[in-house]
Amino acid sequence: MAENLGKRPSKGILKSSSSFDSQEAPSRPSKETKWDEMNIIATLHPADKDYGHMKIDEPKTPYNYEGVDNEHERDQLDSSIIAAKLAGNDKPKILEESSDEEDEETPEERQKRLAFEQKRKGHYQEWQAVQLARKSMQEESDEDSDEEDEADSNSRSKCVPSCDSEPDSDSNSPQ
Repeated sequence: MAENLGKRPSKGILKSSSSFDSQEAPSRPSKETKWDEMNIIATLHPADKDYGHMKIDEPKTPYNYEGVDNEHERDQLDSSIIAAKLAGNDKPKILEESSDEEDEETPEERQKRLAFEQKRKGHYQEWQAVQLARKSMQEESDEDSDEEDEADSNSRSKCVPSCDSEPDSDSNSPQ
């Protein structure tokens, strides 16, 4: 294996440097850009293509052209006509939903609907229950940590005074 490292390959795998050397001196590129305008026109704007321009052959929207010249007359309203229209309209012209479906509800359907409403209310109140549970768990953990702190402070006070003092630097140094 070591003897193969000293050998040179008979033929290199890279191109020879002579292929990179050009026989002619490279000509300086001109500072002007030359465009092949005929190629651009043929490529971007062919005569048989219409890019994005669609001709729509639809009839005009029907419009009532009568009275267009009398716009100023339309703005002037007769107060007597308005008063007569308001007096004639006792009820608003709003479609009311029929409440027949609610009246025809059977006791079983009513019971199912009420049970569903209770479950739905309970579901939305679960968020509040989770918040209460988190709060109580936090309070319990605070109490536990307070008890642990008290236990730690009591155990430290029972410790021999040499426990709290730092060890001498002479005893820890290597000799």
